[in-house]
Order: sequence, then structure tokens, then C-alpha cells
Amino acid sequence: MVNKAEVLMHPVRIKISQVLMRNKEHGMTPLEMVKTIEGVPQATLYRHIQAMLDAGIIRVIKEKKVKSVSEKYYVLNEMEATINEEDWKKASTEKKLDYVSLYQLSLMTQYQSYLKKLEEQNGKEDRATFSIVELKLAEDRYMQFQNELNELMTKYYHDSGKEKGAPVRTIAVTIIPES
Repeated sequence: MVNKAEVLMHPVRIKISQVLMRNKEHGMTPLEMVKTIEGVPQATLYRHIQAMLDAGIIRVIKEKKVKSVSEKYYVLNEMEATINEEDWKKASTEKKLDYVSLYQLSLMTQYQSYLKKLEEQNGKEDRATFSIVELKLAEDRYMQFQNELNELMTKYYHDSGKEKGAPVRTIAVTIIPES
């Protein structure tokens, strides 16, 4: 059995997941991904696509015949592209720290790309922000909060493809129980 967390938490596969999230309606070909994902050679990209396909994290939504070659369009299997509670519980403390580090590194890389783009546009702001909030909630209120947050994120995630030309904004949430 494939360890989905191991498959998902590779830096190149995180990048593949991100570009596929941005193109969830029509999918992308590996050649389109190579043009979008900087610094990843085509052969490396194909290897990681195959690993994600084998794990069921991505799937082919259509194939187009281009000359004598069949071009495959891939999309993210959204329900499979998450680490479930059971896999998370089985992971060692060291592995959990690795996963969180890769998650944070992915965010840092995206933020660096944002700053580079901002610099190229001579400082035009795009409302990037971050914050830390500590909430003191009883368990039932916390569960209500988490459910409402998930519903809100899901609503806007599914609506996001409908606004053509709108900028992509990454919303990342990390919840850390009391330490």
C-alpha cells in the first residue's frame, strides 16, 4: 500500500498539486506543467506525475491526439490529495515535523514568488497578509468553528474557477492545539 503522505509531501509534487488546483476545470498536460513549474526538468516532472497517478492523487480527465502522440490532461483528485486522520496518527513525530516543514517551505516559496512578481510590477500591492490568532474555545465551540471554516473555504474554493482572470490567492491555515 502506498503511503499517500509520502507521495503528497514531496516538494515537486506539492508544486504539481498547486498548479493543478489552479487549473481544476480543464486540467493540464505535462508540457504545460513544465512551462509553469520553474526549475523542474521534464523527465523529473514525468516521474513525479506517474507517482501521483499511481497513488490516485491525480487522474487523467481527457486525452487529445496531437500528431501521432496522445496528450493527457491531468487534474487533482481533491479527496485523495489530503492526508487523512488515520495516516496522520500513524506518522511518527519526526515525520509530522517533516510534513509541516515541507508545508511551510511550500508557503515560503510561494511568498518569495509573490514578492518577486511584486518587485517586477514596481510594488503594486495585492493585499497579501498573514496573522496569528489564539482562540480560547470549549471543544464544542472549537468543532463548530472548524466546521464553519471548512465550509467557508470549500465554498470559495469551488467558486474560484468561475471568475476568469481573477488573481490566485493562497489561503493557508494551520491549527495548533494548546502546547
